[in-house]
Amino acid sequence: MNAWQGTIAPAASWRGEILIDHAPGERQLLEAARRTIAPGWAALVIQFSVEQANGPRAHHRRIARALLEDVAQRHGGNVFSLRNGDVVLLCPMAALRSAGVSRAAASANDTLPELLTRLLRGNTADPLAPFQIWPMPEHRDRLLGYATERIADGGLTPLDHAMAEAQPTCALTSAAESKLLPDLLFRQTGVRLGGRHRIEPLYREIAYASAALHAEAGHEALEADPPLLRHFATRLETRVLAALPAESGRRGTLDPSRGLALHINLPPSAVAGDDFATLAEICRRHRVGLGVEMSLVDATAEPDSYAAARATLGAAGVVCVLDGVSLLAMLLTRPAALAADLVKLDWSPRFARLSTAERRDLAAAFDEVGRDRVVIAGADGEEAMQWGLAQGVRRFQGRHVEAMLAASRLAVCPQAAGCSLRQCAERASAVAFAGRAGCRNPALLDAGAPLEGLS
Repeated sequence: MNAWQGTIAPAASWRGEILIDHAPGERQLLEAARRTIAPGWAALVIQFSVEQANGPRAHHRRIARALLEDVAQRHGGNVFSLRNGDVVLLCPMAALRSAGVSRAAASANDTLPELLTRLLRGNTADPLAPFQIWPMPEHRDRLLGYATERIADGGLTPLDHAMAEAQPTCALTSAAESKLLPDLLFRQTGVRLGGRHRIEPLYREIAYASAALHAEAGHEALEADPPLLRHFATRLETRVLAALPAESGRRGTLDPSRGLALHINLPPSAVAGDDFATLAEICRRHRVGLGVEMSLVDATAEPDSYAAARATLGAAGVVCVLDGVSLLAMLLTRPAALAADLVKLDWSPRFARLSTAERRDLAAAFDEVGRDRVVIAGADGEEAMQWGLAQGVRRFQGRHVEAMLAASRLAVCPQAAGCSLRQCAERASAVAFAGRAGCRNPALLDAGAPLEGLS
């Protein structure tokens, strides 16, 4: 999955829908702010990160988030928890003026700001944590700036440290990276339908979205220049590769010694390096599957390097995945000639409108590759999965897959009370600790889908 090629489908709308984005709060907030926000909406920002003499406690944040979640669920908004402790609610302005969230906790005349003021004031004259309301779209630039600053901000608040003490976070190769890299990544599960389990998790890919490239570049704006984007993508991919061996045995979200098979994105040249050899040995020793996803663009631009990488992967028992294959590439080239173990075909709504000749050519390409080796990537809706199944394809990856996995977990999890489908999907996708906070059954979360004997 290569964000620099634009192969990641746009995030689901957060108005009136389930948002299953694959990133921690800062990136989700930035992507939401970048999209057009209809008049009549507002952002409510609670700045728990502001240090005060009698500042808020952890329970203040938990209660405030619960109030905001309730409003978001009832009025079609969304809540973003940031790593510095701040919480942001995007919702219709009318929702802020509505009656209190809980009739047991507030009078029928309470607005959300009034309820938050009472909650956060405690025994002090001023609120423990300041909060602001930014009407949209006139304050959209302010929200964009705030979200961008939070992505770039490497500092941690006392609240972050308190949260970190309760559960270990990812340890990376440098102090700077340990504060930034997990927040730029997300995990996404590839599945096969129709196996021993109705939905069988096959691997979990460590991936990144376009905002990660902006952070890697260190600028707010990054031109859509493919070579430049590829340069920053390569830097990010090699950083991830270098970080993974240090995670072995830590039982975190990036631990390569446990869990589902691990898939990572790499340029072909990185397969010959020491970092990859170390990672491959860790996975081999712990009997964890490993897959390397290389883009079709890289494979064709560096054919000798790709051929060498493919041979190295085959000798090491590592799955070779050809990534970033578009509909046109499938029709006009021969991806099968690159002899990858899996070919990831990026879903497009145009698949449902193919001409007779295109359907014939695509069927021939599927036959050449092998339908059991095709993965429909970007399966973000039911339409993609229905189309793939009709073509005889059984492997999928995307937001709709994550929603299906979350539904299967919630159906059996004894700790599911109080968890929503969106929360379960987001927590499974998150790499940073903040994105997983609140899950009381991390073993089931990391398994992807329920297995016999797993609770």
